[in-house]
Amino acid sequence: MADEPANDAGERPGKPWLLIAIVALLSGGGGAAGAYFLAPGPAGTEAQEGGAPEPTGPAPFAERLLALDSFVVNVGDEGYPRYLKLQLALELDSVRTREVLEERVPQLRDMAILLLSSRRLGELSTFEGKALLKQDIRERVESLVEDGAVEAVLFTEFVVQ
Repeated sequence: MADEPANDAGERPGKPWLLIAIVALLSGGGGAAGAYFLAPGPAGTEAQEGGAPEPTGPAPFAERLLALDSFVVNVGDEGYPRYLKLQLALELDSVRTREVLEERVPQLRDMAILLLSSRRLGELSTFEGKALLKQDIRERVESLVEDGAVEAVLFTEFVVQ
């Protein structure tokens, strides 16, 4: 003690940078250890431990959507002929149902053309008429698949001329 000089307050001079370095190392090491032990494992651990993880919930919307090409059909009306241009998409319950219906697109188009051409313009011009048309399309499409379901029928284009 005699060989260390004292400052004005009577304390011996220290090395504050050493104390700061020790505190920084301890807190950094503690943070890294906490992140290592508390964070979830790497993405590949599920496959190593017993197979791939099972998907939860339905497939993404885009994967369950089946969009059909446009239809142009004659619709009945008093006076002169009218035409309906309609494009629709089907939101299905699963990717498997979409795959089944993709193989049956000619049947889907035939069903839709017959159904649309049997309607009168007055039926198609109201909200209720369009909703009823959606319901009819849904029921007929579901009759083509054994274990699938149509979540929604979406009109992406609807023009009467």
